[in-house]
Amino acid sequence: MKCANPECREEVPAHVRSCVVCGRDAGYPNVRAADLPAETAALDRRFEAARAASAKGGYYELFQQLVEAASRSEAVICRPLSLVLQMASSDSALYTSYYHQVDAATRIPEDNEWDRTRESVDSAVFPHYYREINYGALSLNGVGQTAYGPFSVVLRGAAISERASVFDEPLFPFFKSHGVVVGNPLPPGYRATWQSRDRLAAAKLGPRLKPTTNPVDFPSLMLPSGGNTAGDCIEVHVYGPLHRRAIARVIGRPANRRADKILIASLKRKLEETGAKLELSK
Repeated sequence: MKCANPECREEVPAHVRSCVVCGRDAGYPNVRAADLPAETAALDRRFEAARAASAKGGYYELFQQLVEAASRSEAVICRPLSLVLQMASSDSALYTSYYHQVDAATRIPEDNEWDRTRESVDSAVFPHYYREINYGALSLNGVGQTAYGPFSVVLRGAAISERASVFDEPLFPFFKSHGVVVGNPLPPGYRATWQSRDRLAAAKLGPRLKPTTNPVDFPSLMLPSGGNTAGDCIEVHVYGPLHRRAIARVIGRPANRRADKILIASLKRKLEETGAKLELSK
């Protein structure tokens, strides 16, 4: 893309935040990548195909309900109670990406297939800026991929809407299921800006609808429950660290242990300082 500064108009590298010549802000690179003409055109084709199939199959109104529901979907990150409390602890705290946590010696990579290969996959999707990306999942009920932790941190739309993009499924399974070889271009039409997340969700989930599908099942259709960290979801990619004031609410379960009850009480107080809420479900 060209720099937006009319007195500059130099080419802006795809991975940078600002023009390397004049310094004019160029927007977040993951969002720009999702908004490329080839991406949006391919997504439009997927969306229109799903909509046409719904009309032919007799569930067009249901498809439209899915689109409307997906437009209200939220980004959710799941972590253990102690880490959520740390994230919400003060205005000086920031939740950083996996790579920054490893660099700061606050996290150790796990000995599993994903952590052994994640850097090559992430860098293929976010070349030269993958270290800045935080990962979450789209949700219709505020509950995320609880395999990563039983507490779901729901992010404020205003805090991420300009820097978040969405992807059809988690990257590692996507590479496997689509036979993507690292170094080759990704097939277009599987990512979108935050504002177009409804179209991506409908393109993906529309073909799974049936005339008998009940709208109350939309949340589990978008994000199946279960304890698999590689489970299906629409992945959210947020550029940059997350501040505690980016939290809209946290959803978790009541504690049985006295120590956990103390932590939950502390988390509730910390969230209230920023106007966020703690919701405990049975």
